[in-house]
Amino acid sequence: MRKTLRHALLLALIAVGPAAARAETGQFTVSFGGLRAGILAYDGTGSGGRYKVAGSARPSGLAGAFFSARVDSAAQGRNTENTFAPEVAREITRDGDTTVERVFRYAGGVPQITRTPPRSKPQRHAAPAAAQKGTVDTTTAAFAILRDRPEALACKLDIAIFDGARRHRIQFNDAQKTASGLRCGGTYTRVAGFSPEEMAEQVTWPLQMDYVRQPDGTMRVAELRFRTSFGSARIRRR
Repeated sequence: MRKTLRHALLLALIAVGPAAARAETGQFTVSFGGLRAGILAYDGTGSGGRYKVAGSARPSGLAGAFFSARVDSAAQGRNTENTFAPEVAREITRDGDTTVERVFRYAGGVPQITRTPPRSKPQRHAAPAAAQKGTVDTTTAAFAILRDRPEALACKLDIAIFDGARRHRIQFNDAQKTASGLRCGGTYTRVAGFSPEEMAEQVTWPLQMDYVRQPDGTMRVAELRFRTSFGSARIRRR
């Protein structure tokens, strides 16, 4: 359970346009099966086709009894509309007296990962970092998914994520107008780095995301919904 909750929170931690500099913040509550599990937050800025974002994940509610880790992260790089190319990302996980730092540096779009302290043995089934060209880190992915954006860019995202061991793909491509904005349909797909049992269990899950139109016409994420082994999960703006 601890592993699943940590994975879900990191994914949830699963850009801004290239015009004038713009600051953006977001805070979200994560719940599984109707029970509050964590809080996500980010602060981002961007200008001239570049982005910079800092994020955090904290367990809360029932999850706090099983999962004590706190995650702080940051990433920066280049972006054009819905396309992102991170240059460096850092993630610090604190769990009791244990602190782990991972740094992702990208050369030619390929992540090179440094972990402090290093692992005593390799992770089973982990996908090789050298084969992950074109992927983004989880902090960049969260910003790409949850950020404010023009209506023309909403519900149009296809992003490959590598978290250091597993490769994931998230797609949104089905937009329907609602009274308050847009509802997007999409999919989450396990790609590589998973055990044979995990791949046999299920590879693809449906996603649904609601945007609310702001007074200036910008679309803002109100809620993201998906299924997990703990029941329906929601990431809802606070």
